[in-house]
Amino acid sequence: MQINALEQKNRLILGLGETGLSVARYLSKNNQPFKVMDTRQQAPGSDELAMLDAEALIPWSGEQMLGYDQLVVSPGIAVTQPDIAKAQDYGVDIAGDIELFAQANQLPVIAITGSNGKSTVTELVGVLLEASGLKALVGGNIGVPALDLLTESSDEAVVVLELSSFQLETTYSLKPAAATILNISEDHLDRYMDYKAYVEAKQRIFEHAETIIENSEDELTQPNNTSAKRLSFGLSASSDWQVDSKAGELRRGGQLVLKLNELTLQGAHNALNVAAAFALLEATGVVINEAVINSAKKYSGMPHRSQLVAVKNEVAYINDSKATNVGATVAAINSFAPEYGKKIILIAGGDAKDADLSSLKVSIEEHAKKVICFGKDGATIAALDKGKSLMVSGLEEAVEQAVASSDAGDCVLLSPACASWDMFKNYIERGEQFEQLVEAL
Repeated sequence: MQINALEQKNRLILGLGETGLSVARYLSKNNQPFKVMDTRQQAPGSDELAMLDAEALIPWSGEQMLGYDQLVVSPGIAVTQPDIAKAQDYGVDIAGDIELFAQANQLPVIAITGSNGKSTVTELVGVLLEASGLKALVGGNIGVPALDLLTESSDEAVVVLELSSFQLETTYSLKPAAATILNISEDHLDRYMDYKAYVEAKQRIFEHAETIIENSEDELTQPNNTSAKRLSFGLSASSDWQVDSKAGELRRGGQLVLKLNELTLQGAHNALNVAAAFALLEATGVVINEAVINSAKKYSGMPHRSQLVAVKNEVAYINDSKATNVGATVAAINSFAPEYGKKIILIAGGDAKDADLSSLKVSIEEHAKKVICFGKDGATIAALDKGKSLMVSGLEEAVEQAVASSDAGDCVLLSPACASWDMFKNYIERGEQFEQLVEAL
């Protein structure tokens, strides 16, 4: 892959996580001077860092930040942090790993963000590109860090990036061939001043995009001012890529592409994810042929995302542990409601990250048979419908109570609407524990 030359600067990497290490590898390979600053004395990855530069890791110091040309800020660190804000006021350039990637990259990019579904769509787009005969380089917020993709040797590839709002905060020059915000719902309000600031961070993905893929049902995914070409996906007949739930069809311009029951992915929200993926490919010039369509039909999704774990005693158990915000859980409940009606037993709770959980109330009232709550903000969810809700000590008890409350034909849905950090290492550990508990029934 041909790579644009990196401008010579004295750089300080903030945060030694996976992203910080990828930046260090990239700068080292390009013979660029750098140091790394972390709040932790024994930061993970320090051994690998030592192989690049034994003197690279230094203690956190706001005053020292002022002596660098550029701060490369890891996504987990807010740019509003006082030391970083002060450095920016002093004229120090602030960037992230995606910005460094954008400056070096010469391949076409498909960029994907959203509150929910972005990992699924990112992976699916990669699978469909490969089915079309193209090489896909997939990474960003999932899998391979973006800068590590620059080491790939193919010049006939398309880069597919999942981008978080945190990454977009420090990205200025990315020029995607196609970009989308799949949806927006309240999330990460423990990081942002307000919902508006979170939306604005997501909207940065459109700044230099050639074609924008917008959700017809969500105004927040639609930029107000842009000269970019547009394609849409959604439930309405006016959408370029339409999911007609009543007819059970996915259409392009009114023409049938596939029947929804042909998809391995479960739920109406996943049908919208497939529509978004097709739109992104179309915007990149990929022909949606039979091979691509068949690949979409076979795609089974990512772990912990609306995944059927088992059917025990005629009760379906679904792992949607990746639903770490209220919008994801609303989407999951509403997606399974046509199949299960008011037979959904919802397991929810954890750390809501200061989000307003009240938008769950309607879905619970209309579709939930019972709501079993746990964790830091479980009581807040339980209060939305006290007559249906039960507060328990943890996930094990939640599954026990779900079993006791279930009848043949019910669906037990783990869709927490919250992050897992109050009780688990991450959503993966939470989902795996749920699966183990179900398998043991």
